[in-house]
Amino acid sequence: MPDRFDVAASYLARIQSGTDSVSARRELDAWRNAAPENRDAADSVFAAWDAAGSAETSPEMQQMLADMRARYDQPGQDRGGAWKGWAIAAGLAAMLSVPATLWMIDHRRTADTVQRPVQSAAIADATRIANTDGGRRTVRLDDGSRITLDVGSAVRVAYSTGHRAVTLEKGRAHFVVHKDKQRPFVVTAGRLTATAVGTAFDVRLSTGGEEVMTSEGVVRVVTRFPAGTGGHATLLNAGMKLTQNAASVAVASIDVLHETAWTDGKIIFSGHCLSDVARQMNPYGRSSLVVGGDAANIAISGVFDLDNADGLAEALENQGLATVRHDGSHIFLSRAGATAPVSCRTKASSTRS
Repeated sequence: MPDRFDVAASYLARIQSGTDSVSARRELDAWRNAAPENRDAADSVFAAWDAAGSAETSPEMQQMLADMRARYDQPGQDRGGAWKGWAIAAGLAAMLSVPATLWMIDHRRTADTVQRPVQSAAIADATRIANTDGGRRTVRLDDGSRITLDVGSAVRVAYSTGHRAVTLEKGRAHFVVHKDKQRPFVVTAGRLTATAVGTAFDVRLSTGGEEVMTSEGVVRVVTRFPAGTGGHATLLNAGMKLTQNAASVAVASIDVLHETAWTDGKIIFSGHCLSDVARQMNPYGRSSLVVGGDAANIAISGVFDLDNADGLAEALENQGLATVRHDGSHIFLSRAGATAPVSCRTKASSTRS
């Protein structure tokens, strides 16, 4: 029996394709009324489509719908099974908590466009917002959207009657976007763009590449390099992160609480190496942690204030895990006693670079 969400997505694609929308709507109504579970599935899928916002009007999305319907109408094709995998892969069930809700556009249709990021024509004259001090800086924009800048980060913001354009120049920023379907919110970072209508997401730019993490709603990400399926564009739903490095793109599920803790001035570790903990905390506080080689593999777990290196050092000392020596703005940590090294993780979910 076909998955109800796949069936609902197939009706949505037929309706949006415009070729048999009347019959598709009539069949959809009959199917919805046949069972409460059908109605719930249809409502969820159509709500997800609505959350995707202006992406539904893009030529790429319309082409994808046409391709999907062509597959559906192939002679001898199982009309139920034809949609298995396509509906979910198309991102139409993005709000259903499906672990990997992705939409990959055929790279042959986008290869000539992905290297031209979407930007406002006035971006060169945009307002620059920077955070050069420790901690975080949150700015409310004219439309009610909010940007939280990580330490050492900077953006340029340019609004027009038809677009809301942001360029992340460096660092990391968290965006809470006020919903406005008439004006998509487009963030450009290095070799990718992320487009939202009303959602929350992080964008990070480092020497190693670019990242987009969605904490609420759906974000459309266009990358320079194709992902595993050969597509340059992805609908990234909540709980997913896209990473683009020097020559490839990867998408994975993440812990949203861990990933967004920095916006509240917190950082979360679970068995991570003290050397890694120090590297992530040092940009925020007045004191810097200097970890001796013998203490680098001490495993750290817990929730900490980003700017409270002194508190972490005190906790390590009280628990007999490390000896602490203060020297001006530096806190030197070394292993207490001859305790055997503890297995630890070398990278936390909220890693900075």
